[in-house]
Amino acid sequence: MRSRLATILARLLLMAATLSLMPSVSLAQAQRDPVLVGVVVPLTGPLAAYGSPFSDAVQIAVDEVNAAGGINGRPIKLQIEDSQASNTVAINALNRLLQSKPVAMFGPALGTQILAMFPTIEREHLPTFAGPSTRRVTQQNVKYFFRATSHDGVTKQLVTRFMLEDLKKSRVGIIHVANEWGYSGRDNVTGYLEQFRQLKPVSVASYQPTDRDLTAQLLQMKSDGADVIFTQGHPVDEALVVRQMRQLNIEIPHVGSASLCATALRHLLTHDELAGRYCEGPDILPELNPNPKVQEFIRKYVAKTRMSPDVNETFYYDVAHMLAEVMKKYGVDRESITKGMREMPYEGIIGTYRADGEGNLWHRAVIMKFLPDGSAKIVRASESE
Repeated sequence: MRSRLATILARLLLMAATLSLMPSVSLAQAQRDPVLVGVVVPLTGPLAAYGSPFSDAVQIAVDEVNAAGGINGRPIKLQIEDSQASNTVAINALNRLLQSKPVAMFGPALGTQILAMFPTIEREHLPTFAGPSTRRVTQQNVKYFFRATSHDGVTKQLVTRFMLEDLKKSRVGIIHVANEWGYSGRDNVTGYLEQFRQLKPVSVASYQPTDRDLTAQLLQMKSDGADVIFTQGHPVDEALVVRQMRQLNIEIPHVGSASLCATALRHLLTHDELAGRYCEGPDILPELNPNPKVQEFIRKYVAKTRMSPDVNETFYYDVAHMLAEVMKKYGVDRESITKGMREMPYEGIIGTYRADGEGNLWHRAVIMKFLPDGSAKIVRASESE
């Protein structure tokens, strides 16, 4: 009898010891588990240029962070979902991601998709980083979104001053794609013309993203007497404007949106077609940046994708590193990440990121001019960094 009691007692003591160890075992396992970060961007379809390059840049940064020890010993794991060219698909992709409980997410550089995602992002308290320039994206009183690049309020102020003061033009014509981003460019240039000189555009024309002939819009600019044309469209659209302006012998100065600086566009046009055109951007083209860290990023990006990166890829790369540093310092839960992103400045490979009250991390803009050899030079930069 005593032997049986002793056996039972021994088993109870063993069970108690095992149970007492379970919390520490679970904690130790959690401390080794990967930190899940989501990426929801267009990977396929007509807007893949606004997604695949950014997921590649984030992956390069994550590989570097993991090679250096991860987040206090925990590796970062990416879960990448395709938002395609549809707000509905984007929301479905976000919902799939949320089932895996990510601590943060990188989103598309498309204002329409980001705006559609906002209700879910805010409800789930999911820190989200993306690079749409559409001005009103960060005017929605949201807490959990951070813009990786400068917005149209910054870039179009510089564009308008450049047209008025440097080119000394006052009859501005605007051609824009008929979507949220195109309206943002139109409205911000229009607002700054009124603010700076009490002027209005002499001509405004829009087109659908699927249009492949902008002859009517360009002839309208000429007929209305525009002495400078500003365009806000996607890379293929901006290339079409350049080519058709030459075909129609419209020799009016042309200032394009950041799309005119895009690598994809520069592969569609010859050096001769681009020479003399101007484009805006949040910073100088990476290939023209002498910083050794930028050049090292270019080397890694080309090795991975066989393409040269645009400046927006450097923003996604930098902000991925910024996120890693925030998680190391503040923690890996969503609220701690949000707090850290709002409080902590970060020195990236192209400059300093610091959140303002709207969650905008970057506050610089430049105007570049294309030269006959296909390179570009900065002809004006914003005063504030």
